[in-house]
Amino acid sequence: MRVVFVMWPAAAHLYPFVPLAWALKAAGHEVCVVSHAPIAESTASMGLTPVSWCDPNSMPVPMGPGRPYPEERAELARITEAMAFGPDDPDREHWDVLTQFYLPSMWDFIPFKGSPAEPMPAMDGLVEFARAWKPDLVLWDPCIPGAAVAARVSGAVHARWWTAPDVFCRSMDRFAEVIGGPGTPAVENPLAETVRPLAERYGVEIDNELLYGQWTVNQQPPAVGPEVSAQTLAMRWIPHAQQELMPDWMYQAPTRPRIAVSLGLSERMFMEGGWDHIPVLLEALSTLDVEVIATLNKTQLGAVSTIPDNVQVFDYVPLNQLIPTCSLLIHHGGMGTVMPAVANRVPQLVLDFVGNEISATAVGGRMGRSRYSLGPALSRQLAKTGAGLIMDVSKPSVTEMREQIMRVLTEPSFRQGVTRMYDDLLATPSPAEFVPILERMVARHRQPEPASH
Repeated sequence: MRVVFVMWPAAAHLYPFVPLAWALKAAGHEVCVVSHAPIAESTASMGLTPVSWCDPNSMPVPMGPGRPYPEERAELARITEAMAFGPDDPDREHWDVLTQFYLPSMWDFIPFKGSPAEPMPAMDGLVEFARAWKPDLVLWDPCIPGAAVAARVSGAVHARWWTAPDVFCRSMDRFAEVIGGPGTPAVENPLAETVRPLAERYGVEIDNELLYGQWTVNQQPPAVGPEVSAQTLAMRWIPHAQQELMPDWMYQAPTRPRIAVSLGLSERMFMEGGWDHIPVLLEALSTLDVEVIATLNKTQLGAVSTIPDNVQVFDYVPLNQLIPTCSLLIHHGGMGTVMPAVANRVPQLVLDFVGNEISATAVGGRMGRSRYSLGPALSRQLAKTGAGLIMDVSKPSVTEMREQIMRVLTEPSFRQGVTRMYDDLLATPSPAEFVPILERMVARHRQPEPASH
């Protein structure tokens, strides 16, 4: 069969599905990856066929939550107020992640509450490709919901592909519970209103299947949650990233405990603010008898005046190469960072701005965030299973950071906790085992051919 992966154009969205794409190719299926032209080179380096939506000069540079969208965000604030979340309501977190970070990522390609006549060159190109190539299956990133429209127009079976808590479906489940009955506020579904301009352009009905796929593939540990109405199939996460020549120091056994610090590729690409805790973290590490490998760029190092002697800084190191040599990972709570550590049974410390709301904010034309969007959900799961601790960096303290680092580094219970997460990981199907599942799902959902006369 022919399989199309459609992704939001960022490396963090590309890497997780590469092992499944390889598994599909190894099983004899045709595979291509459709996205924005600038990600094509990285896609090709993975051994996968890239297809560009359209000429990159005909569309804005994708910025997602890094673009202010003042009018659209004001409208979302009005809808959020109508939802009337109570204190400590867990669904508020999911809602804020969706509305503050993921919906703006969709608006780079489809105008929120826009007209079907407005320019949407990327999505038009996607529909045109799907009509011409006629895929059997479209696996689409929820940040590109227009892919579901392209699948329906071309007659393909389609499923969402996601690697984190399903804030999309959970938020819309809650919206359906709160809005629409007698006496409820008159506000519109923000996810539906994001898809509507493209759906109306191509005469496609907006329903739950269009918004959530015919099913969902999710590689996150199922225990992370939340529970959603969409049918979800779990698949094992295989750590993968852009590979580089392995330096000599990496495959030699370290003489001291090695600690990795990784704070996210996507975050530093789109968010300029929120890095003021890094100098305190490096100071906390500076007096410990450890070796630190920190994958930080110039944006993240903006407030750092001196790099400690026991810290080596690299702009990028493939985590699947680095993590097996480490005794501890300190990170921001991204799934692409958590899972390589789980796969190698490495305990973790998650940096979190505890007490802050999850929001993307514009200050002086620069976008920052008060809290990493996925951090709270993943840090809670790591703490619950005993795989690590949450490090509160809302008021960073060198002493408290140092104490937590030494606890996770030296106490055996944390390695035992991450081993439990590793065992859960092994209980889910590998990509090779998942291919027959996809084949059966496509056969089940495929529309029958018209009868010949």
